[in-house]
Amino acid sequence: MQHSIVCACDNVYNCWSNKTVPKNMQPAEECESFLSNEIKELLLIEQNYHEKTSSFSGNGETVNWLMVETFFDGKAVKHNQPLPYEYCRALTPRLHHLLEYLPKVSFSAEQLAWTNRLDLLSLIFDPTSAEQALTNVLLLTSITEYALGNLFKTETGISPPHLLRDLLMTEPLTGVLGETPIFLLRLLVGTPHGINLRNLLWHGFPRKNEINPLYANALLLFLISSGEIIERKKCKITHRVYPENLGALVQRMDLPQFDESSFEVFLDSQHWQHILQLYRKGHFYQCVCLALPHLEMCLRRLYGTLYDVDYRAKIDEYYIIMDTIFSQIDPLGARNKVFDHFSTSLMELVYDLLTAVNGPRLRDKISHGEVELNQINRSIASATLLSAQLLLTADRRFSYKSKFHPNSVCRGRIKECEKAVDLISTITIPTNLAGLSVDHMEDIPFLPSNELPVEVSIFYRPPNEEEIVGILTRICTVLKTASKNLYESLTTRLGALENRQLRSRARNTLENMLRMYSTINRGLDFVLRLTRWIFYCLMKSEALGDDAIILRFLKFILKYTENAASNLHTKSNTWQPLYETTKRELFVKGRQNLALLLC
Repeated sequence: MQHSIVCACDNVYNCWSNKTVPKNMQPAEECESFLSNEIKELLLIEQNYHEKTSSFSGNGETVNWLMVETFFDGKAVKHNQPLPYEYCRALTPRLHHLLEYLPKVSFSAEQLAWTNRLDLLSLIFDPTSAEQALTNVLLLTSITEYALGNLFKTETGISPPHLLRDLLMTEPLTGVLGETPIFLLRLLVGTPHGINLRNLLWHGFPRKNEINPLYANALLLFLISSGEIIERKKCKITHRVYPENLGALVQRMDLPQFDESSFEVFLDSQHWQHILQLYRKGHFYQCVCLALPHLEMCLRRLYGTLYDVDYRAKIDEYYIIMDTIFSQIDPLGARNKVFDHFSTSLMELVYDLLTAVNGPRLRDKISHGEVELNQINRSIASATLLSAQLLLTADRRFSYKSKFHPNSVCRGRIKECEKAVDLISTITIPTNLAGLSVDHMEDIPFLPSNELPVEVSIFYRPPNEEEIVGILTRICTVLKTASKNLYESLTTRLGALENRQLRSRARNTLENMLRMYSTINRGLDFVLRLTRWIFYCLMKSEALGDDAIILRFLKFILKYTENAASNLHTKSNTWQPLYETTKRELFVKGRQNLALLLC
């Protein structure tokens, strides 16, 4: 029996036609907490610390860090020292009290310019609003991570650590901002043994009422105070630039438009209702920021049900995250049950949208602060909500094939190569020169005739297949260039010959090229057919042969195509080395290795 992600999921699927929501449609996540008792103790601010303390205000809307240091009474640890759970737990009442008495701040463009994220900060109009608190903290954790990464790169000239907790333990940040600001930030977002707001929220654990607006205020105050420190030290921040390609990547997925009316069956869920309202109002960035973590939480509940495990957040144990949910092998070493719950099309959709290295990787890029406000448009929000709808209903009618998996990319490159190689056959050689192009060498290795597979498999593949496919893809990319170079080189010279623009020396060069043309053309065609055949065999096999031999042979083929692309360039007059390599090595090595390959 299939488990549903939300209550009465099958009923949701059946009621689309009449838009009637069953009475038992209220999702379970509306009335339960996904936080363990340990996390709740650290996160929920009870406002029961009775020690009287004056405000920790500095000049304007900044922090008096000396007062903060004194308040912790020597209990603060250095930036490069660990923060164990028992330490964080013991310090929790004092931390909560500090958050209550920090100065209340508002948006300050001048002091926040150093973050290079004024576009996102402009969305945080009221950091003390309970309604906005969860969204604000989501945005602020990503902004903080991105801004501190820029500061680290400015100080060191190298890329920052990928994990925020590792970034906060580096010397360069402490050297600029000081030990106390970094210590406070580590308590909030920088250790898996503490509150760890960044991970909690971006993995979708807290409910809206579990995030106190004091957290948003503290993060915004940290950014403003850091801006004041950076300005005082006259530090010029180098901002990392990320390519604006998300929209184009999502468009390549060619997904149908999200249908708002079919999504309304989820409106008994207040969280999805709020997300849909954001979409309708054109607040696409906030819509996607809230939808992705909440979708992950829904999927985590499914995973927990399938494996009968606790899916709540625990100290230093966020083990059921998106990577785990969609890992092909489960913790027991068997096939992941999630792959049986969903259709292959849905799994390929999730892979392309969230996981593929060359795909949009929406959640990863947004959560690390690498996406500007205007990059998240209606098309991206539509793709996100469509994916959520399909997953929440486990829709098996939806059809999709990956565009970004290495196997899919390789298939596309082979098709491009076929067009480039076929173009060579359209070259018309004058009849008075045709005899020069005849090469009677017919000793070309036999390859079975085959077509590209209509569909390629991307899950549960042999372990070394990706490396082989990667080389095949590079071969195709270079072969396409080599074929175009051959076409342009010959057509340019033949055009000049027809217009009587070739001197005798250039004419002799052309005649020499034409003597070698047939062999070189056959060599390029052989590489194309070989690549297509090996790819075909890979897709039809469940295990590889001797992958060391395959890789060694393919590296030789790659080197051959690289030389071909160089030798056949329009500015090159020397085809002889390529001609000799084709006759003496390409066909010979091809014949020697074919019997040892896959089919």
